[in-house]
Amino acid sequence: MRNCKLIFSAITMMACICSCSNSDDPTPVPTPTPETEAFKGIVFATGITNPEGNSGSVYMQAVTDLTPGSYDNSNSIPIGFGSSPIATESGNVYVFPDYMGNTKAEIVRYRISNTGKWEKKGALSIPASASACNIVELNNEKAYVSLQGLGIVMAFNPTTMTKLSDIDLNSLKQEDTNVSPASMIIRGEKLFIGLNQMNSQYMPARNNIELAMIDTKTDKVEKHIINTTLGMCFATRPIDPNSIFMDENKDIYINCIGSFGFLPQLHGGIVRIKNESTEIDPDYCIRLDQTEVKELPTKYADFLGTIYYNGNGQLYAYANSYKLDPEGIENPYVSITNIPVVIDLKQKTISIIKGMEISNPQGIAISKHKELIVFGSANKKANGFYTYNPETKEVAGPIMHVKGNPNFFYSFAK
Repeated sequence: MRNCKLIFSAITMMACICSCSNSDDPTPVPTPTPETEAFKGIVFATGITNPEGNSGSVYMQAVTDLTPGSYDNSNSIPIGFGSSPIATESGNVYVFPDYMGNTKAEIVRYRISNTGKWEKKGALSIPASASACNIVELNNEKAYVSLQGLGIVMAFNPTTMTKLSDIDLNSLKQEDTNVSPASMIIRGEKLFIGLNQMNSQYMPARNNIELAMIDTKTDKVEKHIINTTLGMCFATRPIDPNSIFMDENKDIYINCIGSFGFLPQLHGGIVRIKNESTEIDPDYCIRLDQTEVKELPTKYADFLGTIYYNGNGQLYAYANSYKLDPEGIENPYVSITNIPVVIDLKQKTISIIKGMEISNPQGIAISKHKELIVFGSANKKANGFYTYNPETKEVAGPIMHVKGNPNFFYSFAK
């Protein structure tokens, strides 16, 4: 199905040698300049699509703060359509080629100066049919990228942007699907990889929740994790790096997409792998077809398009419900069907966030800036970034009006 084909300046640092009139004085420490300090601003991306919404151009830019105003794409850099950039705590920002292979087949690593200037720090060549979708860093010498189209996770050096090895997962594929490695997370020395197990129509074939577990010391497959009892499938959304995350207890949670709401017998929801376990917890799940969304007119969500965990069991998400738009299922790329919700992982409840607009699926970024949850939204009133205060429940925005669909947001501010 076509509607399921998803999305520093190099600083020359000069030592200032200062002479002192008294040799007993300590050597003065150079005063940091804006160009030598770490970037503490935000990065966001917007997409301009064709009328059908299944192709287009995406632009990413950096600004020093969440400053109110209108932003066009004149200060942006182009990135691939159908995938999401990866920003890491190390300060790296990775950009993928177009998911469907319509741009140069390389992954580019950028750094950003404190003033918001981009510098390309290296590029990793990948095969043209790779459909790269997610990156996690182990350290400054090893990172992993999932190549959905090849059934491979590639280990690479993020500093030099050179390939280390391929981890072939194709032996884990089902008879009638491709293994399709998706979003990943590292816990301790183990890499957990969501396996989408999808066919040529980008659909799962059965209600299996599957992951691969890799030993990061050897880069060998250590375990194929499978659950068939919870009635869900499609572990992680490949273009949402937050669709697998770890809470304060080091429990891993996984957003299962099911069939994107197209095949009612194949379900989505939230499952977990508890700390010190490598099995999916058979006693925990939030199945969307069995969990009513409080105050949602359509009662149930089809799937969670993107999620963000904010601690203390509070998970923020865009819940897709096709019935919110009369043409939702016929025009899934452009219909207004994604509503902001908060999920209580402890109570297993889902509630809409009052005051938030319903967005199309192209503008559903969620992240955090300081103490605020930030929602990108492309709705009937505006395109931009809204804020939600978890303490006061206050909704504000759009704080930043943007040109295009706001599909990515990351803040380096703490």
